[in-house]
Amino acid sequence: MYINNYLNDFFAGDIDGMCKYINMKKNKELNKLAYIDLHTGLPNRSRVEELLIEYHQFEKPTAMIIFDLNDLKEVNDTLGHIAGDTLIMNFAHIIRTSIPEKYFVGRYGGDEFIALLNDVSEDEVKSIIKKVQDEANRYNELSKQIYIEFAYGYALSINYQEANLKVLLNQADKNMYECKTRMKQAKQNLKK
Repeated sequence: MYINNYLNDFFAGDIDGMCKYINMKKNKELNKLAYIDLHTGLPNRSRVEELLIEYHQFEKPTAMIIFDLNDLKEVNDTLGHIAGDTLIMNFAHIIRTSIPEKYFVGRYGGDEFIALLNDVSEDEVKSIIKKVQDEANRYNELSKQIYIEFAYGYALSINYQEANLKVLLNQADKNMYECKTRMKQAKQNLKK
């Protein structure tokens, strides 16, 4: 009874006003969910794509890093998709906790993640990547079955004239695939 009286007073008996308020709250929650990856809690590809469109120029040196989990398909095929999802969630946690909160971190695709770093030097980018690698190594020391191995690539705005986020993303992606190739070649050389 008290709650009904409170709501009646709050909306002054206006049922339409109450419905609009409830719909507004629901829409706000749905909007938030539309940009969050449910497995990782990170911003999803839709949010990343929106960021690429919104971010037009760099006032300070900016870096884009792409991280790509290695062997996710193998984990899914040998240990199952639950294990693959666990790998993704753990890697997302490592990235988010290793990279300072002031920087954007999001899930770009199935096994790809990006970080957007503002006002950074190349040494700071390398330091952040090293921290992610150190945390992945710490995880691997404790893990019994699922190991985290990743390739990465980065690009800095100061190295490109007319740079925008799409240019940085493309260059970081290219650099990540070069890293992945080097890692595969190193594995093959170890097997010989």
